[in-house]
Parts: sequence; C-alpha cells; structure tokens
Amino acid sequence: MLATIRTAYGPNLLTRLLSARTQQQVDDCAKAAWVLNGEGFIADDEMEYLAPVIEHQRKSISVGIRVARATECVRHRRPAIPSNKRASSWLRRRSVAKDCIIPTCLAQAFTVSKLAVLSVIARAVADRGQSNMSLPEIAARAGVGCTTARYAIRDAARMGLISVSENRINGFWNRPNTIRIVCGRWIRWLKARSAYRLQKPSDPPGCGYPGTPLRNMIPMIDIKRFTLTTMFKQGEIVRSISACWHDDTEVCGGRIGTG
Repeated sequence: MLATIRTAYGPNLLTRLLSARTQQQVDDCAKAAWVLNGEGFIADDEMEYLAPVIEHQRKSISVGIRVARATECVRHRRPAIPSNKRASSWLRRRSVAKDCIIPTCLAQAFTVSKLAVLSVIARAVADRGQSNMSLPEIAARAGVGCTTARYAIRDAARMGLISVSENRINGFWNRPNTIRIVCGRWIRWLKARSAYRLQKPSDPPGCGYPGTPLRNMIPMIDIKRFTLTTMFKQGEIVRSISACWHDDTEVCGGRIGTG
C-alpha cells in the first residue's frame, strides 16, 4: 500500500536499526518495517532505503560476533611457560621418574612423564595408604601438566593398577578423588621396598642385614707379586728374621733392648 502522508515511522525504524546490537533487535525492526509498509505507514521508497540497511546490520553483527569469539579464545589461551620454569619442570620430572617406586615390568608401559605421576601417587599410597591429592597438586609434584597427569591416571586405571573413587559433594562440587593401588604385584613390591628401607646398615649381620664383613675395600696386597714361589721365599725370610730378632733381643730393666 502506498503511503499518502509522510510519517515518523521510517526515521524511527532507521534509528532503531542503527542502534541495534543483536540479531533479534534487527529482526524485530525488519518485521515492524514490513508490517508498517503493508499497512501504508511507510512509503515504498523508504522501504527500499531500509532494506539494504537491514541486511548490512545483520552482516555487521554476525562479523562482530565472530571477531568477539576469536578475541575471547585468544584472550583465554594458556600463557607461554618461561624457559627456566620449563627446564626445572623437566629436571623434577626426570628425578621423580628415576626414583620410580613401581616395578620395572609395569614401568615399561609408561612414558617418563606418566612414570613421574605414578611415582607421586605411589609415594602417597606408601605413606598414607591412599592418595587424596587434587589433580593440580599431583601434576605440580610430578613436574607435568594437568592433562598429562589425567592421562597417566586414566591409563593406569584401565590397566587395573589403581582404582579412582569420586568424592562428590553435590551436583556442582566434589572433593579430590581417592586413588588406591589395587595391583597385587605393585603392592607386594612396595611392601618389600619398605621392609628393605627399614633395615639399618649399622645392624650386625645376624640381625637380618645382608651386610658384608669386608669393610675396607682398598687393596693392600700387590696381587702380581703374590705367587707360590714368593710365598715360600717370603716365609723363609720372615722365619730367619724372626729368629735373628729373638736371638739379639734381651730384657734390661723392664725394657726391651737390642744388642
């Protein structure tokens, strides 16, 4: 329908379109414009002017939403780890994995990072019977990230080495998971290791300490000169020297003197 009288609906809709910030607001303005045009409150030339504005606003809002999402993703990206902190994490990870308290037959299935995580859990189990540490704490002690710690726990649970129990409080909050060692071979290995460490090296050999009577390990004899011929010769020399010594010594006033 053609509008006979110019009204303020067209300028008002244009102002609303230019101030729109969401797609819903643009759709409401477009719907109102077409309704008013059909009822004759907006002329056709005004509608021809408003139609490109509506499409432009829709495209600009869509582009703005995509840019905002991309900016948000970049802003929440994990910051880069400093080189010195990365090096210290590597050293801590290797040292923990080197002193791994897990049998070799089980350790060969894991990487160095995962072995460090399992070592931290095994130490907690050996000390307290179970591990109630949170995932960030386990990762920090092992010198790895939370994702690596999560993968290590998941792989060990799938292999039947550990059990993970959730301590859920409600639908939103939960305490750190309880981790226990359920592998019999690993448990026996930990018990044997604890019993071995309880033994003191200062105990005598009869008290269960597998010590050795050889305390001075520095060689005092020239092995090359120690032959059967030299033994007989050295024995004759020693006997002759001792005989001469007994013949030439005498006791004088409680003191030993030589002639």
